[in-house]
Amino acid sequence: MYRLLLLLFVTALGVAACTGTPQRPLAPAVSALDESAQPLLAQGDYLGAAQLYLSAAKTAPENQRSGLRLKAADLLASGEHWAQLGQVLAGLQRETLETAQRTHYQLLSARLALAQRQPDTALTLLAGVTSPESLADRGQQYYQLRAEAYAQTGNPLEAARQLIWLDGVLDDPAAKLKNQYAIWEQLSSLSDAALEAMKTAPPPDALSGWMELVLITRAYRADRDRWSSELDRWRHRYPRHAAEQALLPDLLYQVGQFVSQANQIAVLLPLTGSAADAAAAVRDGILAGFYRSGSPRPDLRFYDTAGNPQLVWSVYQRAINDGADFVIGPLLKESVQALSQSGVLPVPVLALNHSDEVSHNSELRLYQFGLAPEDEARQVAQRAIADGHQHLVALVPDNAWGGRVLDAFQQQFTSLGGNMLDVERYDATAADFTRPIRHALNLEDSENRYQALQRLFGEKLNFEPRRRQDVQGVLLLAFPREARQIKPQLRFHHAGDLPVYSTSHVYQASDDPAIDRDLDGLLFCDIPWALDTDGPWATQRRQVEALWPGRGQRYQRLFALGFDAYQVVPWLDTLNLPGFAQFPGATGILSMDSDKQLHRTLEWARFNQGLAEKVQESLTTSTEGQHEPEGHW
Repeated sequence: MYRLLLLLFVTALGVAACTGTPQRPLAPAVSALDESAQPLLAQGDYLGAAQLYLSAAKTAPENQRSGLRLKAADLLASGEHWAQLGQVLAGLQRETLETAQRTHYQLLSARLALAQRQPDTALTLLAGVTSPESLADRGQQYYQLRAEAYAQTGNPLEAARQLIWLDGVLDDPAAKLKNQYAIWEQLSSLSDAALEAMKTAPPPDALSGWMELVLITRAYRADRDRWSSELDRWRHRYPRHAAEQALLPDLLYQVGQFVSQANQIAVLLPLTGSAADAAAAVRDGILAGFYRSGSPRPDLRFYDTAGNPQLVWSVYQRAINDGADFVIGPLLKESVQALSQSGVLPVPVLALNHSDEVSHNSELRLYQFGLAPEDEARQVAQRAIADGHQHLVALVPDNAWGGRVLDAFQQQFTSLGGNMLDVERYDATAADFTRPIRHALNLEDSENRYQALQRLFGEKLNFEPRRRQDVQGVLLLAFPREARQIKPQLRFHHAGDLPVYSTSHVYQASDDPAIDRDLDGLLFCDIPWALDTDGPWATQRRQVEALWPGRGQRYQRLFALGFDAYQVVPWLDTLNLPGFAQFPGATGILSMDSDKQLHRTLEWARFNQGLAEKVQESLTTSTEGQHEPEGHW
């Protein structure tokens, strides 16, 4: 190619010499451009490298310009220069592109759409790609982009399906293992009920094999012998499954390396004082987790911190002197903070609360696990975006709790492309919420326009207030009393058609249709323990309520917190490992960040005739426009 361009260049010079007409200089050969771009790419300067190709495109023959610009677009995408990528793509005329270039253009456009959090646009673009297996990479980028798009829409099942298809066209062992862990991660975000519902009857398919493998590992990973026998049965049902050669051996190795059971666990709780009832519920949950676990069980000892942060360090030291090699607690935020500031922790601690003032020192052996409302707020934001509602108004109590939860919601919502149109704060002790609702919906503006028209025409006009039309939904942060009053007032003020999102705080964790009927239609997230109606959590919950009728109902979520705290202890060191990053529990699916803080993924419910009904996860998959690649097992 370089010799051909050089020959054309020499010929052009000869023609110019004969005619005396100035000639436009030709672009450098592509191979020379590639060579010039390498030093820039080595320095991570994708923008500078892309500029070389864009400059060359200005003087290149017309049939080469699109190729050079697409090469520049590739580099801009690699460097995540999304604004510049958008400009380059906008400057390309699709109708002039060759078939392969048009596919290249669609893939780049889909990648840009995903960077801009527009998964539906990306899926539309990718639907125009025909025969992805005929592409140079056999469709690897195509399936990867579709998987990311479905993940952004909140459809982990379809995302996993795309990754399974991607697995069939991958040859590199390292890439294959990484992709299989991505499949595992997507399916691990689904509940047991969803996974069970989607398994197909014989003959089994690859997706069912993956789902069953997740279910088996969830149920038996704490019992190595039972896990091994169940895996043997799984191998018989799914011979030559792709996970057998890559992911499964790695999972087994990790469990053998990292899972360890404590010999003696100390539990630090304020068993006396103002928080005694809450601490008793946590204690009961820990005991339930203890008796549910298999043998051998550690020695379990309880210590009273009396709700005094100044006593926490001495109680912790006493527990260690008594032989504890792991500590659960303390429960109160101030005590967590005091313990974290006491120095090096010789024995690891799973605190049952979060403190913003805890050091982020990676050497500090302090895990934090609690019912943080911020986790719920972030999930509400994700749900609203997944539902296609990017423009919301918020009604929030005018107190510290409301401000804290709102901040978590807004950070997540705006990062996903959402737009908060208005935030109105209300007095949580009030009974009438007309004023903040009218402000949020801009009803005053509607009435002001009506009054101006009436003055203009000098006569009374027919009028019905009209709320703002740019709002797509409402964020409501409230507890049951306020929620029961605000929801019907939203309907009264012409917002009955808007979806209303909230956290678990609107639900008292027990059904009372007589007073909750006004909440009908409200969508909220909560823990599996509270929402399960006919599964294992419901059975356990009814047993607890029978033993402790008052405390068992009032402190359900704290009981679930204690239950999960005990169950997750042996697996804490694996939560930062591929394949075990999620632990299904009574409080949700648990995961851990780099600061050793545990977070919960909750389930969704909607009020219907005063009852909280679980909203089932999306169980649909799509094969539109796709051809399953060979070797998908």
